[in-house]
Amino acid sequence: MLGVYDRGKEVLKMYKKHLLIPVVSVSFILLLTLGLHWNLGIYGAAPSQASSSVELKGLESLNAAFVEVAKTVTPSVVNVNTTSVVQRPTIEPRLSPFFRDFFGDDFFRDFFRSPQSERRTSLGSGVIVDESGYILTNNHVVTGEGGADVEEIKVTLSDKQEFDAKLIGRDPDTDVAVIKIDAKGLPAAKLGDSDNLQVGEWVLAIGRPLGLSHTVTAGIVSATGRSDVLDTVTYQDFIQTDASINRGNSGGPLVNVKGEVVGINTAIATEGVPGNIGIGFSIPINMARDIMDQLIKEGRVVRGWLGIQLQEVDRDIAEKYGLKEPSGALIAAAIDDPAKGAGLESGDLIIQFNGEAVKDGSHLKRLVAAAGPNKTIKLKVIRRDGKEKEFKVKLAERTADVVAKLERGRTPSEGEEWMGMTVQELTEELAQQLGYEDQPGVLISDVDPEGPAAKAKNPPRRGDLIQEIEREEIKNMDDYKQAIEKVKDQKSILVRLRRNTGETWYVVLKK
Repeated sequence: MLGVYDRGKEVLKMYKKHLLIPVVSVSFILLLTLGLHWNLGIYGAAPSQASSSVELKGLESLNAAFVEVAKTVTPSVVNVNTTSVVQRPTIEPRLSPFFRDFFGDDFFRDFFRSPQSERRTSLGSGVIVDESGYILTNNHVVTGEGGADVEEIKVTLSDKQEFDAKLIGRDPDTDVAVIKIDAKGLPAAKLGDSDNLQVGEWVLAIGRPLGLSHTVTAGIVSATGRSDVLDTVTYQDFIQTDASINRGNSGGPLVNVKGEVVGINTAIATEGVPGNIGIGFSIPINMARDIMDQLIKEGRVVRGWLGIQLQEVDRDIAEKYGLKEPSGALIAAAIDDPAKGAGLESGDLIIQFNGEAVKDGSHLKRLVAAAGPNKTIKLKVIRRDGKEKEFKVKLAERTADVVAKLERGRTPSEGEEWMGMTVQELTEELAQQLGYEDQPGVLISDVDPEGPAAKAKNPPRRGDLIQEIEREEIKNMDDYKQAIEKVKDQKSILVRLRRNTGETWYVVLKK
């Protein structure tokens, strides 16, 4: 019995020994599982919470940046008010001859005629760029109707101080103007580098939309290098933004999150809808700064001149010249020196300017203008036969006379002048170039900014047609001369005009 008992103990020992391994294993697995559950219970929501925390910090940082930019830049933004005198056409009442005979003509002139002129005010914005009082704004903010100078410019600072401002200079070709107030120690804004601006960057627009002084709005840079935005601006390289811009924002700054001015707000796209629809345009500060410096130092802007008419390069033209994508600037006509003298011809496609690839006609215009007069530049072109050729061209200066010569195809002295307008015969060649095929009339080749035509409401511009004078149809220069002879003693004359956009309208010209 003793042996059996001893053997039983040995078996029991062995059984316990073998059982220990699975028990320990099971226990380890249970503990591991419990541990995982415990960890998940404590840390399961941690990734989501951490992500939310990071996002919140990012939003707080952006919020702080916007607040800091607004605090820093807003004192540099000013309100600009202008006053101008606008001439109005005379309107006489249509009354029966009995009343006119009874009271007399003098009575009606004194009591019933509309006023000959009226004072108009406009509002805009500007940004202080120098502590001595220089302010950058838009040309159209400080320009009266018809491009005339305004009578009075007043500037209001963020602390409500008011100053009379002096016009230092303006440049209609870029819509940039500089004014100055007599003050010292002003808070000048820091100017950035618009060449480094990227699509998608946050920007703030600060100005006076609809009279709401020092309004700050935020958005992003929607696009850069926009051209063909405004008919009245020759050199365009606009920044597009969805930061809310409205009437009155013109001349105010577009600012990055560093508080640097990267643009001057200028225009909005509306498509007939009043107010902002999320598409605004600003002049790049690098362009505005260059114009500003010239206006301050010289009182005018000096630009290079090539003497050519350009045409847009579409996909069909690009394919004809062996290009994969539309690029370059096509010479539609080489009207004047220096292009003509250098051997450039109609049909030459300019693809490089001093080694830099030419993107389009607007880009070439800016490159030529920035190079300045008396500079020798290198052009690479593709000729109509598909061969590439290089030219060296010494640029001239862009003046009003050479611009008029380019637009008319001849010198200004050959035209006929009347009511502050110089006109000329509309030849078949000019009609084709300007888009007036099958249209009668005489071509306006120049408008005196101080003449009667420039002072009319919705005034004529160079390149418009005169198609009617006091209900007499104008087909050519002979009709024109006879018509102006008939109205030589009239003080107000009704004229019908046409623009190459197809728009026709009447103006009243007053002597």
